[in-house]
Amino acid sequence: MAAYSIDSPVILFSHSEYGERLLFKNGATNPRNELGKNGVTLHSGFGSLAYKTIKINAKKINQDGTEELSTFRVNRNSLIKYLGIKNPKGMKDADLIATLQSQFWTDDYENRDTAKAQGMAGERLRHAGEHNKRKISNWRNAIGDSLKGGFLSWLYKKTISGVNRIKARFLFVRTEKDIFEAGEVLAKKRAKQAYKEIPAYKEHLSRFKCTINSETTFSDLPVTTKENYIKHNDKHENRTHRHGKFPAKAKVDTSTGTTGKPTAWVRSHEEVELVKESLQLAAKIQFGDRKLHYIDAFALGPWATGLTTYELMRNTGSVFATGCDKEKILEELVLRARYDTDLREQALDRWQNKHPGKITDGDKELIGKLIKDTLAKVLKNRDLDLYDALKEAFQQSEGRTAELVQRYKSEIRRMAAELNKDKQQIIIAGYPPFLKDLTAYVESKGYQFEDFSAIGVVGGQAISEAMRELLIEKGFNQIYSSYGASDLDINLGVETEFEIALRKALEKHPGLARELFGENKGIPMVFHYDTMNYHVECDENNQLIFTCTHDYQSSQRVRYKLGDEGRLYACSDVQAVMAKYGIFNKPKTNLPLMFVWGRESTVVYNGANLAFTELERAITDDEELKSQVLKKAFYVYHDDEGSEKMEMWLELDEGQEFPSEEEMFASSQRLYTNLALVNQDFKWQLQQLDEGRQLPVIRYFKRGASPISETDGHHKQVLVFKQNANLARDYQFPDESLCKAVTVPMSGEILKERAAEFGI
Repeated sequence: MAAYSIDSPVILFSHSEYGERLLFKNGATNPRNELGKNGVTLHSGFGSLAYKTIKINAKKINQDGTEELSTFRVNRNSLIKYLGIKNPKGMKDADLIATLQSQFWTDDYENRDTAKAQGMAGERLRHAGEHNKRKISNWRNAIGDSLKGGFLSWLYKKTISGVNRIKARFLFVRTEKDIFEAGEVLAKKRAKQAYKEIPAYKEHLSRFKCTINSETTFSDLPVTTKENYIKHNDKHENRTHRHGKFPAKAKVDTSTGTTGKPTAWVRSHEEVELVKESLQLAAKIQFGDRKLHYIDAFALGPWATGLTTYELMRNTGSVFATGCDKEKILEELVLRARYDTDLREQALDRWQNKHPGKITDGDKELIGKLIKDTLAKVLKNRDLDLYDALKEAFQQSEGRTAELVQRYKSEIRRMAAELNKDKQQIIIAGYPPFLKDLTAYVESKGYQFEDFSAIGVVGGQAISEAMRELLIEKGFNQIYSSYGASDLDINLGVETEFEIALRKALEKHPGLARELFGENKGIPMVFHYDTMNYHVECDENNQLIFTCTHDYQSSQRVRYKLGDEGRLYACSDVQAVMAKYGIFNKPKTNLPLMFVWGRESTVVYNGANLAFTELERAITDDEELKSQVLKKAFYVYHDDEGSEKMEMWLELDEGQEFPSEEEMFASSQRLYTNLALVNQDFKWQLQQLDEGRQLPVIRYFKRGASPISETDGHHKQVLVFKQNANLARDYQFPDESLCKAVTVPMSGEILKERAAEFGI
């Protein structure tokens, strides 16, 4: 059999569910848009005798980045399906290879044809958001789905309460296919239940002229929204609850009202308890047996991120609800540090008393520092075993410390183990800009934030990787984001190390981003989600649609369109695309992934989407702006002719004065350069402009002089200001002592200034 050479390098992609498949680096990863169909099927040895195969020669890229010329036998039928050929009759192997070659793109990620081809591949990868074709009331699957739905509901409740139990769940719902199907079956069950038990939902279907019959699919059900369902029933909100009654035991919280009047949400005792259990489980999976101490820095009040979050934290550890009081938070951090110091000193005193006359106070200080540093290292790297960390510390010890280690090694190890059991992980929960303010405040009071070994948990708004890196640079051990909505639950999506690594990769590799979600988008937040908690769909406009799949929600949400833009992916699809870029990270579970851009975090400039996370990255990548700017936002308005315009607002840090006009102009020019580097579509639009064309205004504010500061950590920060929406129609800019506008004309320097640094 002749072997055909192809131009694209290839990658072997191994997956526990789908075996070994061959990916083409310069081709679409899953053009079939089907679960598990990444690349093409491979055969080797005797296995190839049972199938029609085509032999190809290609450069194989190994996981370590090395390359080698290899020969593969690919399944002919699999290649035909990969190529999308409907009628292959009469096509020879050479014809198929020629068709494959014609579909490859180049290695140049800035090439417009390459970008377009990658973007088309990303736009078509939609199957994970299309699990909504199940018949609602078809006799063929009615009994089976009813029994299966009942079992899955029971299974979810029984297995949410512990790590070992959740492992047992994956014996029944094991594969990606099982996971998606479980969500769809449960969503169907909840829809039928809502129709029977919730008066407002039955009226909603009638109002939208939806009659359920044997051919009605889940996607045929009209979506519910805040406008057409919640506000439509605001005078009789009880009708959105089961049997038209509020639950006897309930909790009421509200949205923050960022976009208008706050909305009240009534939650039953049972659903709040279920959320508590799910958060307990998440904490157990993430932190094991580590004791946790939360500082709730969200604004205290009736908001879902306020007292509700506080109540949920109580089940997983101790909690101090400080709200946005930086002084109280610092006092609590210092108190906890003193507590750790006291426990350590007590242990060292006992050790000294056990060996009278042999251990000096100086010896205690040396071993105390060794133990303190080792425990801090274990907190920073949760995969590091205490025994291994101590072993490394012992080996690196010198002088008197080494002598003490040699003589009292086992006792030092026991002391460290005891102290480690009592060592608490401090977790500070709040909005990202507030956490940045907090680190600056702590430093201003003479403390090093890193000494507190804190982890940050953010929610309510997107955090850029630039902000995450900055917070870690300022002393946080790690920053995790969570995805929730007061309309639904606070735990819709969870971020782990895998999702963080993926986001960083999306930022670094424009091709990876395009292959997953198309062109002209910013970097989304990335979470994994549990289909047995919420079934999620994605429509043709990239709107996420949620159905609560557990049985404990009093006001059931069925096909609820939150208003957030996003995309959904099977984890295997994402892993396959990552493998093409030399990234072989493995997630802890095979739960699907949710990419979220949100509602109010993106503006448009000449057709290019510009995301808040990209603005944040562009500022953080400039050392001068990074040190000067505390807050930032976009501003969108209409000029006198009715054309939409945008500005970028930068609020200076505490104590910062306005730089000179020349310095502000240079900083603004560099900001545009950085934006062009992080957003290729924005760069392309700049390239189309005439020399001297005025770019959007960059407006600098003194600390506290801009609308960005008005929330001051109490609510989520507004990322895009719009007049007569979240900004008063008659809003006037402060005078020049507090606000200065800088206008930058388009010039070749903007695109050339830093190009050499990056080899572009």
